[in-house]
Amino acid sequence: MRKGIRHGIGLGVALALSLLLAATAGAYSHPGSSVTANELTTIQSKVNAELSPWKEAYEAMLEDADDGLSVASHAIAIWNIPGYYADSAGHDAAKLRMEIDASAAYATALAYRFTGNHVYADKAKELINGWAYTNTSVTGTDGALVSAYLGVGLIHAADLIKDYAGWSATDQTQFTNWIASVWLPKWDGINGRNNWWDWSLYAQLSYYHFTDNATAFAAEVANLKDHIDTSIDANGFLPEEATRGSNSLWYHYFALSPMTAAAEVVRNATGEDLFNWVSPSGKSIKLALDTLFYYVNGHVSQWPYGSNQGYPGSLNSHQYPLNLYEAMAEIYQDMDYEIYVTQYRPVGAVLNGSSGRVHHFSWVYPTLLRTSIPVIPGPGYAKVEAEDYSGSYKVSIAATVDEGGGSMVRSTDHNDYVYYTNLNLGEGTNEFQLRYATPNTDGTVEFRVDGPDGPLLGSLLLPSTGSWTTYQTVSIPVTGAAGIKNVYMVFKKASSGSVADINWFSYTTHTTIEAENFSVQHGLTVSATSDTGGGGKLGKSDNGDYAGYSNVNFGPNGVSAIEVRYATTNTNATLELRSGGPTGTLLGSLLLPSTGSWDTYGTISIPVTGAVGVQDLYLVFKRPASGSVADVNWLRY
Repeated sequence: MRKGIRHGIGLGVALALSLLLAATAGAYSHPGSSVTANELTTIQSKVNAELSPWKEAYEAMLEDADDGLSVASHAIAIWNIPGYYADSAGHDAAKLRMEIDASAAYATALAYRFTGNHVYADKAKELINGWAYTNTSVTGTDGALVSAYLGVGLIHAADLIKDYAGWSATDQTQFTNWIASVWLPKWDGINGRNNWWDWSLYAQLSYYHFTDNATAFAAEVANLKDHIDTSIDANGFLPEEATRGSNSLWYHYFALSPMTAAAEVVRNATGEDLFNWVSPSGKSIKLALDTLFYYVNGHVSQWPYGSNQGYPGSLNSHQYPLNLYEAMAEIYQDMDYEIYVTQYRPVGAVLNGSSGRVHHFSWVYPTLLRTSIPVIPGPGYAKVEAEDYSGSYKVSIAATVDEGGGSMVRSTDHNDYVYYTNLNLGEGTNEFQLRYATPNTDGTVEFRVDGPDGPLLGSLLLPSTGSWTTYQTVSIPVTGAAGIKNVYMVFKKASSGSVADINWFSYTTHTTIEAENFSVQHGLTVSATSDTGGGGKLGKSDNGDYAGYSNVNFGPNGVSAIEVRYATTNTNATLELRSGGPTGTLLGSLLLPSTGSWDTYGTISIPVTGAVGVQDLYLVFKRPASGSVADVNWLRY
């Protein structure tokens, strides 16, 4: 809130409260800070349908809520929070009170919205009231900051139960008066414009949304815009956080998390989109998000503001900044963000390493509170330059004499490795192609996931290429290579010395084409299928009808077969696969066996030749008699 409005506090609490709570009745919808009522309806339908990952995320939230039912208030009259860097033990002990209570209040309030069970609402109310009727001051070096980044959890819990009849008007007035007189002056009194101000703006916006104070809310929106413009530099870094040395990566996240959460409160409350707002000087939230994302997505070693950032090579669902990018993936429809978070779902809150509890209240249940998650398409053909690893152990990089030039990975002794985070293996691949050189005959390359000793995808004892300057490509069969994976290439050798010089590896992922997603068709209809997985199908496929699919990428190595999922009662029906048009080059064809009924589906593999590179693929239906040829659900290669 602007300083001019805040000065009323010094003239008298009664006058200040009358100004602060002079809201427009019903200015905003509730709930509407961390999640809206419409979003909850959509999410509830996914939970009811037991769709993943909502099912798993909901179960995790409900477990937190059930644990929260046994929590008694830890409210204290004078809440003193020492500075973390001066007294870390005292700091952690003091804020544990709110970590426990805010976590339980928010989880139980959210559980109430999903279940309608008043037991959850009553617990949230009890914990909120415990602080509202007990706490009279916040003191200590970190009091303003911690009361913002933890206290906002209480405000969001209050927003979720605001319409609960069991939380009286008297209690709600006590809650709003308490925040206004005890916490709000602390937040508004923050002078720095680093992450402390981000948390202040987020907490104030959440409070003014709860109290329907449109005037004060608008003032904080203006402050947030100014902060976006002044706190982000032209390259997307946050100068105030860049000075934090080995903690600067964390503090970039710790500023962007509340900044984005504040933008979400604004969007939910008024519809104004600060996520895509660009300041007069060209600054934006997305600019800062993309800058941080580059480094956490496999390039931490390049972080320009200090080494040893302590960022782990192996992540878990509570590791920052997964929660941030889980939320931002939906807001920006950014497929790179999606790929980054996919394998860690359901993503949860960032936890305090000391207590194991929620560290701060921005993006606490980001997977659960998404309304949609897209299917990530496989890349088709993907080539990974060996030197473009995310991390390594004891290898080196040098120029290669192989065709095409560039660099290679060398000095690959026994147990050395390189790894590549978030490889998109799509619907799966059966083999990796490896380009290498070695005069040895006792070196093995292993591909593993999630660690140098993780599950084995595949391995191969490498044949000698004759010399260190002679390269060849081998195929390494793999199993379980599907989805988004952290892939490790591990080198094994019984004797001393290097295993091989590695130029690159490649793979071609399976790709499914839903039959109804054609670019062009003739004579066909689309209707619901009774096949496993539901969706649509192509039907009414008479002789000569066809469906065309543009720009199908078979990869540079091509494919030898294309699978088709179909149903037919006929024994004289043929499917043709052609390139370029319905009468174009024949890639392959097959006389379809009957599946027994139009509701019984089978999968057949059609051998093909010439399915290489990017082509327009046509599925052509043939039958010497009248009537439908077959219903087709999908094609896969």
